Amino acid sequence: MCPPLHAQPAAATGLDRWRPARPPRLAATELQSEEARTLADFAGRPLLVNVWATWCGPCRIEMPSLNALAQQLVPQGWQFVALNHGEMPERVRRFLAEVPIHGTVLLDRSQSVFKAWGGQALPATFVFDRAGRPLAWAQGERDWAAPAMVEALRALPAARRA
Repeated sequence: MCPPLHAQPAAATGLDRWRPARPPRLAATELQSEEARTLADFAGRPLLVNVWATWCGPCRIEMPSLNALAQQLVPQGWQFVALNHGEMPERVRRFLAEVPIHGTVLLDRSQSVFKAWGGQALPATFVFDRAGRPLAWAQGERDWAAPAMVEALRALPAARRA
């Protein structure tokens, strides 16, 4: 049984419960180190994964609010991953020179993760608990730094100390 996401109505944040048919898997390459990464690499702390692309206007627009959210939640133990959807590393590096991202940048060159996780529109954001279990997701642009969103994320089971 999944506990309530938050005290705010879903319409206030756009976060929905995420109950995929199969446990989500992540196989991606870290942009900086070029190392393969999986969800297990992020176990032990709450994780927010934002799927984006350089050509996606709404992705670009929401990046500053994701960065602001990261500044608030990273000190509380959260991890942030920006998962690029299918683009070449050099294109992503050029984009990041203009629009920096606070967090680990991963590349999903095969474009398999987004579809496997049930994504239909970019940007899409997925939230995992400390054990890597799916909790919540949102599709489309959001104001991640809005007080209602910050409080909704803090209220998730992922944010609670073990």
